Amino acid sequence: MVIFLNLVLRLGLKNYQVGEKWILDDYLYLYEGLKLELLCFCKEYKSF
Repeated sequence: MVIFLNLVLRLGLKNYQVGEKWILDDYLYLYEGLKLELLCFCKEYKSF
């Protein structure tokens, strides 16, 4: 959730200031963040 909020803020600022190059960076950032969150969630779920 924190990563998603961070992404929204970054997208808003970068789109306003710079342009398209940063959009790809931010989507890669979101993808990596979601992978990490999913891995952590799976590890916690398996430990129950």
